[in-house]
Amino acid sequence: MTQFLNLAFYSVNLLQMVFLVLVVIGAIWGAIQVAMTRDDAFTVIDRSKQNWLLLLGGSALAMLLIGLYVSMVWIIGAVIVGIYWQDIRPAIRDVLGNAQ
Repeated sequence: MTQFLNLAFYSVNLLQMVFLVLVVIGAIWGAIQVAMTRDDAFTVIDRSKQNWLLLLGGSALAMLLIGLYVSMVWIIGAVIVGIYWQDIRPAIRDVLGNAQ
């Protein structure tokens, strides 16, 4: 029974590490996209480019530094990254797609 519990605990920790790495990659890739996007695209959708750059970059850095020790940090980072990819990025793509 002890071996089963150890294996289950190890599996959960491994799964959490995989999710952490995926969210960090999403945050870094999102920050790169924000940095490469024109400023006026953010003003059209009433958002600030600097805020989203700081949010994505800061969450990636926080997840890398303390995300392994404090699980709430990577959950907060996952929420920030999810909001960017599901709300902000599609709106920016629509704005930039209609501008051409």
